[in-house]
Amino acid sequence: MDQRSKIAVLGYGIEGKAMVKYLLAHAYFDVTICDKNVDLGDEIPDGVSTILGANYLENLTDFDVIFRSPGIKYLEPAIQFAKENGAEISSPMAFFVDICPCRIVGITGTKGKGTTATLICEMLKNAGVISYLGGNIGESPMDFLDKLTKDSVVVLEMSSFQLQDMTKSPHVAIVLNTTIDHLDYHADKDEYLRAKESILAHQNKDCLAILNKDYEYVKYYNELVKGQVKFVSVHKKVEDGAFVKDGEIFYAEYGDVEKVCDLSDIALVGKHNFENVLPAICAAKEFGVPFEIMKETIKSFTGLPHRLEFVKEVDSVKYYNDSFSTTPETSMAAVDSFDVPTVLIAGGFDKNLNYKEWALLILTKPSLENVILLGHTADRMEQDLRDAEEKLGEGEGSPTKIFRVNNIHEAVVLARKEAKKGGIVVMSPGSSSFDLYANYKERGNKFMEEVKGL
Repeated sequence: MDQRSKIAVLGYGIEGKAMVKYLLAHAYFDVTICDKNVDLGDEIPDGVSTILGANYLENLTDFDVIFRSPGIKYLEPAIQFAKENGAEISSPMAFFVDICPCRIVGITGTKGKGTTATLICEMLKNAGVISYLGGNIGESPMDFLDKLTKDSVVVLEMSSFQLQDMTKSPHVAIVLNTTIDHLDYHADKDEYLRAKESILAHQNKDCLAILNKDYEYVKYYNELVKGQVKFVSVHKKVEDGAFVKDGEIFYAEYGDVEKVCDLSDIALVGKHNFENVLPAICAAKEFGVPFEIMKETIKSFTGLPHRLEFVKEVDSVKYYNDSFSTTPETSMAAVDSFDVPTVLIAGGFDKNLNYKEWALLILTKPSLENVILLGHTADRMEQDLRDAEEKLGEGEGSPTKIFRVNNIHEAVVLARKEAKKGGIVVMSPGSSSFDLYANYKERGNKFMEEVKGL
């Protein structure tokens, strides 16, 4: 790509805007924004062309370079046709990784990316390392690219959408839990896993991979490792990496084992967050962060908004907002975080996910006494709950009551009625928000508004 290249930026959201801003600042002036929205307001920079509306992906063969925003599928036929006809296909994330002058820590996985990335960045900053956080939970990395030096460290949350067209991998690559998600975006399980591969596929012998030994896909990803590898485990000791034993977290390296902290030191709510703390320790150690600073950061870091976020206590009942939960596995993790009488609010947009295991956990978790369903997935969830009841048989499982409501207001009113003193109400949808809300943030804010109004 040079200053004479004809460049298309597909999608004018956060990443698209940052990409256009960077291109113009670096004298790339033949830039066209392609977006399905017909009205982008007055945000179009002077001198930039636009192709807007339903046909925004037509005539992509007119361009030399195409930057794809993560919401637009890499395997979109129009994009692949342009590639076959000589266009260079990239994305803001891939472009950033290609030219970034400093070391990058990349985190992928089905869930926990944002929490892990933020915790690592906090550890680095507390140790005096100049670090930047990018991805869905930070700013677009294109916004801080020009600020970086060789001594900086960038921590990136990297989704399967962003990894799909990568040609270079981060120096430190972390793969968290991997379950199947986004089948509304990816063609199938294999395509989803192949997209995740890119975080490791282009590493070299000087790079580090951090893998979770508690998941079946660890063998699959371990085969891709070209450099060093560290493992993490909540359930077993590892020879090189971080693990949990008898309520304590240890770090092992070259035969030496050192205690980092107690599990009780972790300020994050939920046992599933142990899996986020362990790789953060390994990554921070790679950059020389002392264990004492790691421990103090772990004790003070309470997490991100909409991730098991405490909202309010009403009539001795605590309310938690877990709107970021968009898969059955994350809803299960939320449910498994509490052993007091629980009311679960779940449901949302149907991404063609399987709720059978979720239903079994709901019915066999003694403390989960009520589940309130709403949204498109309510029918599927209720059917899987009824099927699980039949499978368990009479007298098996817990006597969970199942309710249906139309919206979050009704859910909160009903939850308050059903909740027991000393218990909790948690909204952990296990589904996307697109049936009723623009995104998980809007959904979470609505829940918090209703709770704060009690």
